Amino acid sequence: MKVISYHVRGLDEFEKRNKVRRLVSEKNPFVLCLQESKLSVVDDLLVTAVWGNSPSDYSFQPSVGASRGLLTVWDRNLVDVWSTLSFSHVLVIRGRVISTSQEFVIANVYASCDTTAKQVLWDHLTSFVLKNGDVNLCLCGDFNSVQSVDQRKSRGSIFRQHDEDIFIKFIDNIFLVDFLICGILLTWYR
Repeated sequence: MKVISYHVRGLDEFEKRNKVRRLVSEKNPFVLCLQESKLSVVDDLLVTAVWGNSPSDYSFQPSVGASRGLLTVWDRNLVDVWSTLSFSHVLVIRGRVISTSQEFVIANVYASCDTTAKQVLWDHLTSFVLKNGDVNLCLCGDFNSVQSVDQRKSRGSIFRQHDEDIFIKFIDNIFLVDFLICGILLTWYR
């Protein structure tokens, strides 16, 4: 199953929608997870603008003010999604790959930059992962955390060892595997 996760920093501009559509056309994902849509409303026209005309369905979490917002789109010919769930900073779909009948859960995450809010999110996600340990599970998105100072590229940001330690503990506690990504190495760089 091919999943694309992309921090778009807003989908309100025509050019950004076209960029996402080109990516979808090139990679042909089963599922597309977008973070920071910055949209309070998502409709069929917007989804067609980013996904194209192939049969799709979607779930979204509206932005809060001028930030956040999650959008998950999937190809109905490739996956059968039977439920969606939304909680703070997370948008979840549950379904199966049609060709293999493999069940899956995908959580599209856009974490807060606030350390306390991240700890609350890690706790919720830990509980969620442990409750869904019987299926293939993918957590993707922008965690606003790194596992080492080498992953931090922005010159203006402050590296917080405590944040790194909490994030690593979260990953280790639920036995997550950090897959190598293709394309750009970071979802956001200023």
